[in-house]
Amino acid sequence: MLGMMEFIDDLLIILTTGLCAGILCRRGNITPLMGYLSVGVLIGPTVLGWVKSEQEEIEHLAELGVFFLLFSIGLELSLDELKRMGRFLATGGPVQLLLTAAPVAALLIWAGWSIPAAILIASALGFSSTVLVFKALGEMGQTNTELGRRAIAILLFQDAALVPLLLCVPLLAGTGEATGVGQWIQLGLASVLFLSATFGLRLLLTRAIIPRITQHRSPDLVVLLTLTILGAVTLTAHRMGLPPAIGAFAAGLAFGGNRWSEQIDSLILPFREAFSAVFFVSLGLLVNLVDIIHNPVIAVSGIAI
Repeated sequence: MLGMMEFIDDLLIILTTGLCAGILCRRGNITPLMGYLSVGVLIGPTVLGWVKSEQEEIEHLAELGVFFLLFSIGLELSLDELKRMGRFLATGGPVQLLLTAAPVAALLIWAGWSIPAAILIASALGFSSTVLVFKALGEMGQTNTELGRRAIAILLFQDAALVPLLLCVPLLAGTGEATGVGQWIQLGLASVLFLSATFGLRLLLTRAIIPRITQHRSPDLVVLLTLTILGAVTLTAHRMGLPPAIGAFAAGLAFGGNRWSEQIDSLILPFREAFSAVFFVSLGLLVNLVDIIHNPVIAVSGIAI
């Protein structure tokens, strides 16, 4: 019971400070995203210490915010749009990673790092935060623009490329646990199977499940259906060895592209915004100001990259 009360206390502090930060940012015409991150740093263990960043339950709620945001991305994109974005997935994504990672790797090798370590660090720095970028695009009204669509395509490529990079980590780290051909084949088959299942789920939802659910004219049933499918697809992706983020995005694609998409988005909006606020405040909790003060060059370089 004591642990539950500590969790409720921490959650209430996060929600309250997030609310205050959001109000101040709106009045100052500043993106709430910066307010959430700043207030997270303020209440974190290195400043006021009101919330401990080790709180596992808070981390789980923050992950829900990630899944809801990625679900919204998929919901706003139709499969036809995704096909049109295919060339940006195939070209823009690799080019972005290469142009970001190559100079960093070269700089680290010049500084005396080993080649595997430099490649690993540079590859990690080449990735962007899908959630942060999508939230920023939404606040700037750029999500539905051509530029925004291209940025989302590159972000999706990064999410998909994360798994192959993780498979290469043992090799680059020199642990001797090289990834076998069988694991690469398994990853490829899992990706194809998951993609096919997403198309099948979309047809099933559009032609059978959603029409029957909406006949009852009950928003509660629509919300429960959406949450169930979102959780099931995300969990399936995880168990197939794919990033859960890809699962959340695929669930959005399964619901998108039909006349019920707007209604579903409006019903899910409160969940998305609430859990997103928890996520961004929790992200601020992870910032260690002591390390930043002691290593300002590294911190500024990381932000710049």
